[in-house]
Amino acid sequence: MSEIGFQVIPSRKLTDAEVQELRDHYLVYAKAERDEHRKLRADLDEIYTRIDKLFESGAMLRTVTTLYECDHIVVFATESSILALREFQQAMLSEGRKVRLVPEVGGDINSIRALPENDLLIVVTTSNGFARRQRERIVASKAFKVIVTASEDPELHAIFDDVFTIGEGSEEGSSLHRIYATFGVTYFFDRLFAQYARAFDPELK
Repeated sequence: MSEIGFQVIPSRKLTDAEVQELRDHYLVYAKAERDEHRKLRADLDEIYTRIDKLFESGAMLRTVTTLYECDHIVVFATESSILALREFQQAMLSEGRKVRLVPEVGGDINSIRALPENDLLIVVTTSNGFARRQRERIVASKAFKVIVTASEDPELHAIFDDVFTIGEGSEEGSSLHRIYATFGVTYFFDRLFAQYARAFDPELK
């Protein structure tokens, strides 16, 4: 399972299965560098270029406006992506907007079903596996739904109002999954914040 499905707490001893899950997640790209001769710089350049084109196309405008107009912003993701989203959470606080991060493992997960129409739900799942597991909760939500992904799944993506594909080849177990889930997610949300600030911060208008 390439999307980490448990909380990593330093004071808690991990089970053997959890240690193996971490190893599978973090070693897959290192193995690809060795065996497939992948180059991190080249992969990052491709990811960043694709994300830049996504923002330059104007495809983000509706979601950026919704970030400003909605009552509440909720980002729903696995633990591995939550780590990359805390910077976005803090950045949005500087604009007076609170972002609630909801990890897959936690007591808050059932609150997703109850989100009303004026809320924004952003689902981060670079392999789509997380969104498939949580599909029932996501569908039940009445919020404006956005997915950030790096893998195609038209049937799944049809349940969302906006779909942002930041790359391809990030299926579960793939060598690129961790790169998208960390660097790709971080860069996407950095650009999302920048576009939001340019649109609504008085100092940047």
